[in-house]
Amino acid sequence: MTSSVLIPSYRRPAHLKRCLRSLTAQTAPPTEVIVVWQGDDTPTREAAEAFRQSLPLIVLHSREAGVVPAENLALDRSTGEIILLIDDDAEAPPGWVERHVSLYRDPKVGAAGGPADNFHPDGTPFPRRAVTPIGQLTASGKVIGNMYDQVEEWRQLAPVGVDHLVGYNFSLRRVAFDRFEAGLKPYWQMFELEACLQVSRAGYRVMFDYSNVVRHNPTNTAYVAGRHGDLTIKVYNNAYNHAFVLARHSPANLRLRRLVSMFAVGSVASPGLAAFFVACVRYRNPLREFSILLRTWRSRWQGWQAGSRAPMARVTAPPVSSRHPAMK
Repeated sequence: MTSSVLIPSYRRPAHLKRCLRSLTAQTAPPTEVIVVWQGDDTPTREAAEAFRQSLPLIVLHSREAGVVPAENLALDRSTGEIILLIDDDAEAPPGWVERHVSLYRDPKVGAAGGPADNFHPDGTPFPRRAVTPIGQLTASGKVIGNMYDQVEEWRQLAPVGVDHLVGYNFSLRRVAFDRFEAGLKPYWQMFELEACLQVSRAGYRVMFDYSNVVRHNPTNTAYVAGRHGDLTIKVYNNAYNHAFVLARHSPANLRLRRLVSMFAVGSVASPGLAAFFVACVRYRNPLREFSILLRTWRSRWQGWQAGSRAPMARVTAPPVSSRHPAMK
């Protein structure tokens, strides 16, 4: 099967070079690698161009800076049957492409992904974790990840079915989804969840491969802990996107439950009423937390309304004979 690796990159040329260098060493080279530089970030364009001779490279420009606009620009240009995503601050192991593509020999698989090992700037690893569940969307609408810094022994586990994946180590069968959702707000949290739900809705499986681990050197400062940083990105846009995705993809029997849960419970990061009281104790600023709660509620309601109006994607379902029994 042909494969296209999509890499949106913005103001991290040194990281991008390491990412592209890792793709030159693949045991099964990708059919094409598409790098999208954004805005006025010409150093990223120059970093990508340096790999013209060593990779089947396409370099594109997006005037708008952002993950989803850049991914969709690359997607429109891509020709691969399998679309692979990796962050520009991640490095792929030599068998990364081969391992991803091998999972698609099963016609029921529509998306696949794996974990990341995170490293500090000085090269020291983040602490290992043995936390479950992995890649789940609960009946109440809670999104559970736990797809990073996993303990070494988990790499021997067989791939398992999950509900969603993470964009630093992610692939999709091109016919199993339409596009990355442009209606989500920056910094585009939940776009991977939305794509995976497109895949599942069409009758395909989403798989998590414990053994296909990328090295991730996280650099995004938007997600600093606590109430520091840009709350629009960290809290309000995240709440909007979560509600948008749930409204668009929740089955009828779960819509009310999930809507009530977002407003009544939420999380400390994006609070509902119950989480508001926890945040008051944790951050010791009730007036600020009440303002955050009101703005979060408003963002959730706006996201829910927008997601409810959004048209469903049209994708190609797998052959009936190959679908999971629950999807028939």
